[in-house]
Order: sequence, then C-alpha cells, then structure tokens
Amino acid sequence: MRTSWRCMALAFLLILLSPGAIAQKFGISASAGMGSQGMDDLKYLQKYILDTYPVEGRITSSFPPFTNVSLNLVKEWYDHIYIGGGYSFSTTGGKSSYSDKTGSISTEISAASHRLGAFLSYIILGGERLDLSLYGRLDFNLSSVSIESAINVLGYINRIYNQYRSISPSATAGLELMYKFSGFSMGLEAAYLVDFAGNLTNVESKDDLNDPYDLNRILTSDWTGWYAGIKTQIWFNF
Repeated sequence: MRTSWRCMALAFLLILLSPGAIAQKFGISASAGMGSQGMDDLKYLQKYILDTYPVEGRITSSFPPFTNVSLNLVKEWYDHIYIGGGYSFSTTGGKSSYSDKTGSISTEISAASHRLGAFLSYIILGGERLDLSLYGRLDFNLSSVSIESAINVLGYINRIYNQYRSISPSATAGLELMYKFSGFSMGLEAAYLVDFAGNLTNVESKDDLNDPYDLNRILTSDWTGWYAGIKTQIWFNF
C-alpha cells in the first residue's frame, strides 16, 4: 500500500513539472456538501446488534446523508484542462437505543472517511463567465469506524468500545458548473463516487470484523453514492 501511495505521488509530481504544465494558473479550491452512501454492511451490523438487545429497542438513525468537505490544489495543465490533488473528509453514522425507568441501552456507530488523491478536469462548455466541466478523481480512502455500546442499569454503567479501520481505493466522476469572478470562481458540483469497499480490521487486536452469521465473510466500509455541494476556487497567476 505504501508503494502505491508513493507511485501516485511521484506520477502527480511529474505531471506538475512537465513542460506542458508550465503555469498559466494555479489555485486552491474548497467545497462542502452532502452525499449518500452504501454502508450496507454497517447497516446490517447495526440491525444485528439491535437484535441482541434483551429488550425491544429501536434504530433512531441509520447512516443518513453524510457531510463532505474537501480542500485541493489546482493547476491549469493545458487550455481547458486542469489537474490537482488534495484531501476530502466525510462522516456519517447510526444509533439505536432503548430506555425505561430502570435503565437504558444504546449503540452508536460512527464512520469517517479520509481520502487523499488526484483529479483531472476538462471544460466541456466554456464561456466568458460560466464553465461546465467534467472531472474524474482517484483516491486512497482510509475509513475509521467506531462502535460504542453502553448499558445503564439502576445507575451502573458498562461501556464497550471498538474501533476499526479499512483502506480502499475509490473513483469519482462528476460535473461542476463554475461562475468566474475576478481572481476566483464559485459554483456547484455533483458527482458519483465508487468505493471499492475495504475490509474492516480492529485497530488494537488486528482481528477482522466478521459477519456474525458467516465468519468467513469480512464486513466492509462502503462510501459508494452520490454527492452534491458548493465549491469555491481562488486563482493565483504566476
């Protein structure tokens, strides 16, 4: 995995330093928005944990649309073609619980995605003020999943906490519509991300998170889904 990271970083650096990439424009972009995700295995695990409650609990939240933010460096490679790379962060989760006068039971599953990668963008419709671009992106995705259960009986509290991680590649294709001002741009983007789901492994014990009904199957994280947000780019001319 370290070799893959190094190869991608080296390839990206060579592109930036290639003769064709001599700067016209260089900038920073930031975006924020909401997205959907698969998370079928974690939803499945959430239901399994709920079924183990000695009382009839309920799911109060099951991986709603996640929040996503990203920060990237952008460079004009050729006319109408831009390259760049940077960091993206997404988070979501689920919760189930039960409570009465004698106590309570609750389980929280929190999932976070840290993605580092590179992209290429091509302006398919350009104008004096508006640009419509098609872009593709490749990332390495580090997912962190924590599962915390708490039982409170007559004031006595017992907590169980486990943290899992997975590493997976992901690919994104999308469109962005940007309105150009003097020195910066603002607009909207929409994309579909495919996460090649990574196996979840316990951070401390290094044990895999197995399917409780099929111990030969390892549960995975999966951020596959749609995303939409607002985007800002600030340009510097060199």
